[in-house]
Amino acid sequence: MKLEDIPKKEIFTAPEGYFDTLPGVIQARVAKQTPAIRPVWRYSLRYALPAVVLFAAGILWYTRQASSPQDILEGIATEELMSYLEESEGLSTEELLDTDLLDTDDAQAIEQEVYHLDLDDDVLDAIEDNLNDLNSL
Repeated sequence: MKLEDIPKKEIFTAPEGYFDTLPGVIQARVAKQTPAIRPVWRYSLRYALPAVVLFAAGILWYTRQASSPQDILEGIATEELMSYLEESEGLSTEELLDTDLLDTDDAQAIEQEVYHLDLDDDVLDAIEDNLNDLNSL
């Protein structure tokens, strides 16, 4: 049996004018469809949540960076600081003053507290004169 021997029958039939009106029917159905409305919370999760996380991370980073060396030094007890400096290879007062971490008043306050020297200016002048006399010999 060959393909040409099979009788040709029209099994499916379309109503009269069906294909003439089909494009109009499809366009009408597409035009009626409204776009899907997404809930507002989806946008807030998509855009606001990462923004809030970045903002919080920025605040944490900034607060950690904001502390200066002077703020850190203020949190250390003077005795602990002096014992550390004496045990380490010893920074002199002049070296501390060169680093701009301390000014002259701070250095004198630290020395005064550590060595408990309560000498007035007259006594200091007399000691300085005696030292100058000894050095001139």
